[in-house]
Amino acid sequence: MKSLILSLLAPMLLFIIAIEVEGKVITLFEDDESFIDQLSRQDTPTNIENEEKDVFYGKIAIKVSAPQGSVANNVQRYNPNIPGWNYKIVENPSKEDEARWIMFAWKKIGGEGIMIQFPDNGTWGVVTQPCVEPPAPGTRRYIAGKNMTGWSGICLSDEIPEDWEVVIRDLFADFGSFTMTGIALTPFDNVGLYDSIYLAWSEAELKELLTSMTPVQPRDKLTTVWGYIKGEFMSR
Repeated sequence: MKSLILSLLAPMLLFIIAIEVEGKVITLFEDDESFIDQLSRQDTPTNIENEEKDVFYGKIAIKVSAPQGSVANNVQRYNPNIPGWNYKIVENPSKEDEARWIMFAWKKIGGEGIMIQFPDNGTWGVVTQPCVEPPAPGTRRYIAGKNMTGWSGICLSDEIPEDWEVVIRDLFADFGSFTMTGIALTPFDNVGLYDSIYLAWSEAELKELLTSMTPVQPRDKLTTVWGYIKGEFMSR
């Protein structure tokens, strides 16, 4: 009788195990009105607010804008140690606090460039040259348009994302292992919009998540910057 029960339970147990190791998506930002309160650190009175009209998905995006006369490397809102953030970026994630891939949507209104940054245990990335090729351990920055600060990062495009653009990248392949404890939203100048920021175990999970979203604008106007294009990294 025990053998019969075990034989019946075995497929169920395998199914449960498969579900547990199938993957995980971690929401860093999506429609959390209080999230901007965490980004209290700045070098100038850079403006930050919840944007309700121009969003990629859901009800709100984050709007970061430059005060008149500000310097590009001071236009950012950030926090190197957000409470509860201790996400380990690893090659083979298997735990709830581990991930490998990232997805975010961004848009630039005016100006020349936009950046997003990720600290490692509260420490920001190294500076060598404005644009670096992956793998680039220690830099932990993505840039579109002109890198107006010279802080090292992976330059995804020469053009700013004038319409909402989704970026999906392999953090481990780009930057190696690190522990993400915070974030910096750096529009350099004018206005930068950020939305739908997620971590995941795999690229497939993020693709599935993106498919389930319905952007405000028509899908044919949406640009997606994948981690790989025909087997090669997309970089400048």
